[in-house]
Amino acid sequence: MLIKLWVIIIALIMGSFLNVVIHRIPRKESVLWPGSHCPDCGHNLKTGDLIPVFSYIWLGGRCRYCGQRISLRYPLVELLTVLSFLLIFNKWGLTIAAGVGYIFTVLLIITAFTDIEEGIIPDRITYPGIIMGLLLSFYTIGIRAAVIGLVLFGGILLGAALLSRGGMGGGDIKLAAVIGAFIGYEGSIITLFLASLMGGLWAVLLLLLGKANRKTAITFGPFLSMAAWLVWMYGKEIIDLYSGLFI
Repeated sequence: MLIKLWVIIIALIMGSFLNVVIHRIPRKESVLWPGSHCPDCGHNLKTGDLIPVFSYIWLGGRCRYCGQRISLRYPLVELLTVLSFLLIFNKWGLTIAAGVGYIFTVLLIITAFTDIEEGIIPDRITYPGIIMGLLLSFYTIGIRAAVIGLVLFGGILLGAALLSRGGMGGGDIKLAAVIGAFIGYEGSIITLFLASLMGGLWAVLLLLLGKANRKTAITFGPFLSMAAWLVWMYGKEIIDLYSGLFI
């Protein structure tokens, strides 16, 4: 329980930092300087304003200084980071695999939320992500599987982008390369299937609710990120479930 408490504390701090990265990287700002401040009024935030999740609740979701509403993304990212880190710890404990999972999770959360908010997946995240995936593969899936996964998954989305004439963004292609480097070619195929399924269901839901039409562009990055994390964590269970349902 003591170790889990530390995992929660570290995850909350990490989630708070990820919010800084998600906001600043697309704007090409430093994630270290200046210190935390309100994006609306620019007022420097004090310690009491920066307690993950709790400050948001205490302040009623508004800036203490200008009263502007704080994006719900802040507590959502912090809670999602905590949940992901706890699930990883419960499955892998204090192991190298868990450490790789934490790094992979951080990359996926950043790419998912920058794509949701800004419609881009920054190179400053994907390029280092590819390098980390390849280096860490020596301790996980092996460099051969990582390279094949990178080339295969990135190549599939590159082909989709060429065929759709811009329907698939360059950021999605690079994110696919990151995912392939971390989970290999077999995991990449399952990820593509899951991401396409989730993206399709989301598009149908938007159509039914009248929030989109057949020409509305759907950001694919968040679905790639969600599917990749699920496959990294529960790939075997997903395959067993599929086999039990259809085979």
